[in-house]
Amino acid sequence: MTQKIIVERLGQSAIVTINNPPANVWTIESLQELARAMDALTADDAIRAVVLTGAGDRYFSAGADLALFGDGAAAQAGKVADAFALAFDAVRHYPGVTVAAVNGFALGGGLECALACDYIVAERGASLGLPEARVGLIPCAGGTKALTDRVGVPWAKRLILGGEFVTADKALAIGLVEEVVESGLAKIVALSLAARVREQSPQAIHAARRLIEASPAQTLAAQLAAEKAAFLALIGSAEQLEGVRAFNEKREPGWAEQDDD
Repeated sequence: MTQKIIVERLGQSAIVTINNPPANVWTIESLQELARAMDALTADDAIRAVVLTGAGDRYFSAGADLALFGDGAAAQAGKVADAFALAFDAVRHYPGVTVAAVNGFALGGGLECALACDYIVAERGASLGLPEARVGLIPCAGGTKALTDRVGVPWAKRLILGGEFVTADKALAIGLVEEVVESGLAKIVALSLAARVREQSPQAIHAARRLIEASPAQTLAAQLAAEKAAFLALIGSAEQLEGVRAFNEKREPGWAEQDDD
């Protein structure tokens, strides 16, 4: 049986490739494989950043295999929705940084997978959309919220209600992706973004992530209080002391050594 999720480790980064050609569609099995892969990477202290991409050069992922919904069985659809939730939650909750390298079409559950990442890098020939309504469905893996959080209500409506696809350049203009690169470069650029993580304190990244993700629902006063508490919790930690020492000594910090203490 073909391995539908391929994991490669490169130093402190890992590349996770959706490998279900030709369109890299999601099945229950591939979603389960993704969840297991992300759980394993979460448990691997040597890996601090993950790049997700699609096999080949035409598709990041075209979304769910529609054969899963062909008979209209609610029980089967529920299993698919649960598999999506488990897989993409594993991406969202990864403690390091995740970067989606969109190397072609990212549609439906494919775009939802990219939206579960911290950053999205798209190649200029990519096309992105959430066209589920065209087949009588809606996004079920966080797409309505994640897309709206990124692009706002009007553009979310255009993509979901109107079934509109956007090019990589348009996606950049509306805030759907962070960077657009030439064909064949998404994975390289995503890896360069991921590599920057090693310069940062793992503890500080975890604390900042929690604050950023909570901020939309917080008042300024509540966010300031949360920031102060998280800031003070870092003071005196091995990583904080190592960071200051490294800065004063004009050298790179040894985060891994501090983690072992």
